[in-house]
Amino acid sequence: MTTPIGSIACSNPHCGHTNPATARSCSSCGAPLALVYLYAIGSNLKALRPGDWVGNRYFYLGDRCFMDGKPAEPPDVPHEVTRATLNYLRLFEYRPQIPQIYGITKHASTGRDPLLLLEGGPIAPDGTLLPRLLEQWPHQSPLRQLNWLWQLARLWEPLQAVNSSATLFDPDRLRVGGGWVRLLSLKDNAGRSQSLAEWGRWLVQKLIPHPVIEPIIRPVMQQIALGRMDAATLAQSLEQAINQWACQDLPVALASATLSDPGPSRSRNEDACYPASPSPSTGHRYGLVMVCDGLGGHEGGDVASRLAIEVLTTQLAPFVEQAATHPPDSATVAQTLIEAIAAANSAIAQRNNDEGRSERQRMGTTVVLALMIERSLYLAHVGDSRAYQVTATGCHPLTLDDDLATRESRLGLGFYRDLLQVGSAGALVQALGMGPSENLSPTVRHLILDEDCEIVLCSDGVSDFDLIERSWRELFLPSLGDADAVATVERAIALANQHNGHDNATIALLQIRAASQVLPSQPLSMIMPSPSTDRVDAALPPDRLDRDQPPVATVIPTATGAIADLSEVDRANRAERRRRRSQPPNLAPWLAGLAGLIVVGSLFTLVARPLIRQLVDGNSPPATPSPTPTAPSSPESPGSRPTVSPTVSPTVSPAASPAIAPSKTIQAGATLVVRPEASSLGLYQVVGPKTNIGWLAPNHPIQVLRVFSETDTAAPPTNSPNSPNSPNSLNSPNQPTQSPIINWVQIKICPAGPTSNRPVLGLKGDTFLVRAADLPNRIMTWPADRPNPCNSPIAPAINLNPPP
Repeated sequence: MTTPIGSIACSNPHCGHTNPATARSCSSCGAPLALVYLYAIGSNLKALRPGDWVGNRYFYLGDRCFMDGKPAEPPDVPHEVTRATLNYLRLFEYRPQIPQIYGITKHASTGRDPLLLLEGGPIAPDGTLLPRLLEQWPHQSPLRQLNWLWQLARLWEPLQAVNSSATLFDPDRLRVGGGWVRLLSLKDNAGRSQSLAEWGRWLVQKLIPHPVIEPIIRPVMQQIALGRMDAATLAQSLEQAINQWACQDLPVALASATLSDPGPSRSRNEDACYPASPSPSTGHRYGLVMVCDGLGGHEGGDVASRLAIEVLTTQLAPFVEQAATHPPDSATVAQTLIEAIAAANSAIAQRNNDEGRSERQRMGTTVVLALMIERSLYLAHVGDSRAYQVTATGCHPLTLDDDLATRESRLGLGFYRDLLQVGSAGALVQALGMGPSENLSPTVRHLILDEDCEIVLCSDGVSDFDLIERSWRELFLPSLGDADAVATVERAIALANQHNGHDNATIALLQIRAASQVLPSQPLSMIMPSPSTDRVDAALPPDRLDRDQPPVATVIPTATGAIADLSEVDRANRAERRRRRSQPPNLAPWLAGLAGLIVVGSLFTLVARPLIRQLVDGNSPPATPSPTPTAPSSPESPGSRPTVSPTVSPTVSPAASPAIAPSKTIQAGATLVVRPEASSLGLYQVVGPKTNIGWLAPNHPIQVLRVFSETDTAAPPTNSPNSPNSPNSLNSPNQPTQSPIINWVQIKICPAGPTSNRPVLGLKGDTFLVRAADLPNRIMTWPADRPNPCNSPIAPAINLNPPP
């Protein structure tokens, strides 16, 4: 039977009833329905319309988004792991920030190549794509801007490791949902390794920090753009600023509740949790919850889980109390959690050894814990007990099971959904008590929370068959308000016993109220490395390098009058300079630099000099005094219509419209746009000396008011600037037969969207001069099929960025 479009089959293997896509539970058995949203990459989908059925399974929602109508059935997967798909597998641990491969499907309208379907992408609960980061950035709080930058910095190195750092340069792939930065898909570097300095210049151009944090963010961005800071130092600096913010911010309100039940089919409960009491516990800034699941079928599983809780509580309780007065850094917290888990593992393993237990007689347990300190959430786990975060934008899995299916997938040996069909896929590869602690590899994860959310820890008796993913809307989403935590965990255990029921069921709920924020009363500061010549970008001029400066930490003040004590730094600098002088000179970098200069000089002679000669010749007076005038070409002719995405700041495709030469097609009244791949356009003042006063970023539309030579700078336009026969037009028949030397073009800068309505660098007004020699290959005509942004009589103040 063909399933109707817009319907979902029940995931209960004993049911399979077909339900409308709008239903949340099966009308036959009452089981929660799985709403699996997928994002497709690959073939062109222009022939598809929302509601179309693909592969008799996936129906199209629009914007390359699909919903799986048969989520209980295993999807078709690629026949082999390619380089492109391997990158997703190697980044499995970074979900929900990076989506994962779900399967493939084909449709007659999409051509021969199959569609690759990604799960866990930036899709909202209603099936629409989450907004772009650049669109949402200006409207966010300072803390959220810091959080997003921190996440981006931590993604740089893993993306660079799989040659996909180009993803962070693509505005369309950078999406946000609440406090999360989420990638739409991966973009391969295509043989060109993007540098961190290039990304820093991209950040400077695209992101304008909130005024409160601009004094600390601008120096950081400049350090990155100059190649003086690596990604790890950037993340550390941002984390420090966030911690300073948290100390001055409103306290985070916490409420927790736990519940453990043996389930309908077990006589003994081998699970354990902390706190053990089902009554709720409330507090501010700090909280700790844990869940342990004794290994089923092993003797003493209940003993192992209780012993693990006891040891972990003994190890972590003093640490949490100390953190209340001396907040630790993330590295200290991670090391403390690893040591506590190792101590619990050693205690269980020692008891196994003392009692002479071996192989399957050894008792063991899983563990998952959540520790909240200020606005930092730390998760640690071993085994297959899971952690989830529930926010208004979705239910996000935060842990990966330590089982065979996950291990094989991360090694690139297969796709996760396909590996789950293997009988031993759920066999654990590690658990507490099974061996020495040096063989144990706990996973620790650190998150910054800037929104209300709920952290759910549970044993597999609750999470099996994706029960949390299927029921989070009904169970946990209402409790984001003021719902009782105890009532929420009771409903969750009841649902687990009803629809799973094959194992013990344990859950711990941590309700976090983190959305309320205030601006800090004290200025923030940031520890930053001083300029290091070892990591400076190659584009930096040699005369700006301080060869005697070692990479020493320096406090950057962020308030007027704040002075850093640099005496220790000075002493360290002098000691480092003495040490360097005593070492023999290393000639290898100099020889390599000399060879590079020879190569660059050869390329300049062969390539750059002819191009510069052409440019100079194109802007010089013609040798013959009477060139034949050509008819003016319309700036909106069909031959120069690029495709523009209807975004806040439209990006015009450079492939669709060629660069135009100002001596041929620029005329008064023409609407142009700075090409997206071009460098920033220098702006000069209209009145007084013609000095550079700012820079215009790519993608900004402009309107030509007049074109004049250096000897005619005071001549005002006599005709309407929109008239093609105006004397200010270069192609006007009223021009003299001898073409003058074009020096200046007066332009009006038109509005490009809400992000351009903030003045930068203190500039006022909307009319400026640009050098005609700067325009070749930097501008193109505005597409005729798009609304003309220059129709408004007065343009607002614009976003002027310094050149990258």
